[in-house]
Amino acid sequence: MEQFSSARHHLGFYNSVGLSAAYVCHRPADPKAAIFSALAIVIDRHPALSSIVMGKDSNEPYFARLSEINLENAVTFVTRQIPVTGSGRDVELDNILATQHAISFKENHGIVPYWRLIIITPAKIENEFVASFIFHHSLGDGASGMAFHRGFLAALSSNPPRLTSNTIYPINTPLLPNLETLVPLAAPLHSASPGSINLWSGSKIIPPTQSNVHSLNFTAETTKHLLQVCRLHGTTLTSTLPVLIASALFSSIPDTFQSLECTIPVSLRRFLPEPVDESVIGVYLDAFSVYYDRLSASQFPWSEAKRSRGLINDYLNSNGGNINVAKFKQIKDMRGFFSGRMGKERGTSFDVSNPGAMKVGHEENQGWKMGKMLFSRSAFVSGSAIAAGVVTGADGCLSIGFCWQEGVVEMIFVGMVVEKVRIGVENIANEMRG
Repeated sequence: MEQFSSARHHLGFYNSVGLSAAYVCHRPADPKAAIFSALAIVIDRHPALSSIVMGKDSNEPYFARLSEINLENAVTFVTRQIPVTGSGRDVELDNILATQHAISFKENHGIVPYWRLIIITPAKIENEFVASFIFHHSLGDGASGMAFHRGFLAALSSNPPRLTSNTIYPINTPLLPNLETLVPLAAPLHSASPGSINLWSGSKIIPPTQSNVHSLNFTAETTKHLLQVCRLHGTTLTSTLPVLIASALFSSIPDTFQSLECTIPVSLRRFLPEPVDESVIGVYLDAFSVYYDRLSASQFPWSEAKRSRGLINDYLNSNGGNINVAKFKQIKDMRGFFSGRMGKERGTSFDVSNPGAMKVGHEENQGWKMGKMLFSRSAFVSGSAIAAGVVTGADGCLSIGFCWQEGVVEMIFVGMVVEKVRIGVENIANEMRG
């Protein structure tokens, strides 16, 4: 997986993953000093955060350690120009994230880390901010972003002493073992697609990687009711949202398209031995596909959500016995593999990645609190036409970050799909409101 991520980043096919979280401090604090001190603690606890990829223009890249990190080069402070409203979208945050996801980690290679932290503060308010953790996918996955923010909150809450220097010298702790050293990655069993008819997947594969982001935020009440209705129908959030998005897409694309393919990433951490668990930063994920056909149902097709849940459960019940990413081991020239995809049809319509709900408890003390979150990613040139990042913040509010590549689908089209998803979620939640 690390070679996969390194090759596509080097070619400009995929830049970064992002997880943003809102923080507030209810006691007097110097935010910059607190952020830098907390970061120093998190970096020491996670060796991946001081690692970069070397030999990235070869077929055998490897990790090396930065001897020092100047936090001034890794952290950027931005002041909001637009007050946050209670609407379903944070336009300013979306624009900031789109800009960040367009920036690779190629510049100042060997000097700056493979991550950066964007601190977004309201004008004239010092005790609250949004921290956007932007990182190279070879360092971590969506669960890693959750681990970073849990550790960051705990470090802030520990009231760490002010740093004497903003240049830190990471502890030379060994990197965690990668996936293929923990489990045997045999070539996965071939599973052919179910003969999809007229699959929609946006435009053909084109450069460059210019990402767009459109956030969709729901209240804690709507989130709670959505989860309750899913349980009443014998489904889960992870199995219901792909069906909602598929329904929104089908009602927005021409009738000539009859099928959609959804890629669902899955964390493998539950199958792996120690020291890998939900608290570590690393790449421990797989993915599989679910196919949807156009239906004529006027109401939400719960049968499709149940079918999706069954497919997800089938994968989980395999206990990691058939890992699909093992097929990447058979690719000898990863850069050639990606370059050879240019101009071809993309193989998947959309993907839905859900690292889950942020659970915090003992991490919250000393006046620090975490709230709303947003999961975003850069566009993947040869990946899905639309990527949906799902996360539930520590405040209980669900958010969906829709990301897509400029030119693959139009902004007005995505806006229409997002609005239909919003209406679909609200309609389902309303079943509990009577």
